[in-house]
Amino acid sequence: MIITSISNEKVKFFRSLSDNSGRKESGCFLVEGANSVRDIPMTAEVVAIYVKESKVEAFSDILSKYDCDKITLSDKLFDRVSNTVTPIGIAAVVKQAKRSDICEISSEKIIVLDHVSDAGNVGAILRTAVAAGYRDVVFLGGADPYSPKAVRASMSAIFKVTPYFCDKESFLCSKIIDFYDIIVLDMLGDDIFTFLPGARYALVVGNEAHGVSDDIKTIGKKVSIPMQSMESLNAAVSAGIAMYVIGRK
Repeated sequence: MIITSISNEKVKFFRSLSDNSGRKESGCFLVEGANSVRDIPMTAEVVAIYVKESKVEAFSDILSKYDCDKITLSDKLFDRVSNTVTPIGIAAVVKQAKRSDICEISSEKIIVLDHVSDAGNVGAILRTAVAAGYRDVVFLGGADPYSPKAVRASMSAIFKVTPYFCDKESFLCSKIIDFYDIIVLDMLGDDIFTFLPGARYALVVGNEAHGVSDDIKTIGKKVSIPMQSMESLNAAVSAGIAMYVIGRK
């Protein structure tokens, strides 16, 4: 059956995943694009595959890979409900990973996102984190890493990290504060290129406009990226530089 109506319940569900409330209610998120869908690991739970009518044959390999609901939308309807500007024609609905407690973190290096608000920055940070060897990411509010924009920007990195969600107060009372060096990216900090981290550390990246929260700054070691003729860098760029510079010392 080819669905053509935007009022269809399965289409409504698809569209609900563009909103944070819809993702929270269902515990699912969207993965759009052929390459991204192909990169979904077998350990992930794929709930449904949505495909454009004209692309069913082209994506037969993907459709045969999963034992889940296969939903075909008319080309016009798929383009209308897609979250991308130029839809490729396929999207998967995937269950979010089971949420873990930050007390379970045991890796030597952690990246902490303190209210990073742009979903594109969140996704780009996840992508770089995986490339730089970070696997535990703590989210203290900010953009949802399961939003369509963040998932696209992560280039499948969302499946390769363990996300932890908590508020700032819980983070400040956690074992991370006791057992990890807290390293804060701050424009007034010491030169990151001469800074020597401890064996276990948590690198904190702050909000694009306001930086890291003051109460986290007070317990952390502030480091900065030296710049010429510019006052600041994009949050994802700064995080990427810091993850590599600190991680290789």
